[in-house]
Amino acid sequence: MELRESVRKFMTPRELARIADRILETKKFWDYPGARNGLQISHGRPVKKIGWAVDGDLESIRKAGKAGVDFLVVHHGIFWGDSGLDRKLRARRIREAKRLGVAIYSSHLPLDAHPELGNSIGLLRALGLGDARRKPFGVAMGRAIGWKLDGGRWKRSELVRRCEGLRGKKVRRWEGVKVIPAGPAICRKIGVVTGGFGDLDQVVKAGLDTLVTGEVDYPTEVKARELGINLILAGHRETETFGVQALAEKLKSVVGGRGSEVRGQRTALLRC
Repeated sequence: MELRESVRKFMTPRELARIADRILETKKFWDYPGARNGLQISHGRPVKKIGWAVDGDLESIRKAGKAGVDFLVVHHGIFWGDSGLDRKLRARRIREAKRLGVAIYSSHLPLDAHPELGNSIGLLRALGLGDARRKPFGVAMGRAIGWKLDGGRWKRSELVRRCEGLRGKKVRRWEGVKVIPAGPAICRKIGVVTGGFGDLDQVVKAGLDTLVTGEVDYPTEVKARELGINLILAGHRETETFGVQALAEKLKSVVGGRGSEVRGQRTALLRC
């Protein structure tokens, strides 16, 4: 979707969020109840610095505040979960964001699925598969959020090596890429869906021999072994940095921002 919005030096969080919603076509998506796509925390001041983080957790909010970021783009917002503990953590995040003046914009499935800015297309490109023949794949809540590739020959070991390269040098909590090498060593039909996609029914129906995603549960690993399907599990967070970064860069151009990146363990901030 082309953004046809005149560039303005200053916009409020609500104005910037409306632009993000149009870019991502948020209204066309159903999503899980905890997603609550859109502006989750706001303030009335003009946005001066835009940042991104995968998670809208306390650490990311505090790093944003410390860097002077006042509009934070996240993939996992603050409304997931409804237990007493979830509500307690959410209240802490809201208080801290308001204290630090950090607006939070969250996008879940719309940001996974976007054909140019999305997580799945970003992962596909990072793996060097951007020129491969591809079709939409991986339906969640009625919409495809990933891609399937065929017509090529890719070494499983090379795909794993490229996934290892997704980790940043400053990311300390890396547990490595997990591989279930149950399928062929030469992959011919690959599914790429970021985050936690483990729907093997869809994988089998599409005739895929390999699935690249962030994580799956243990029963899915067991079934993949029985079915002869490769699973390359590159990390939930590590596969979902692409969308928030791309959207933040797009919004940065709208407000006329420029400057350097500040990278942290779990948060990367873009100065406008």
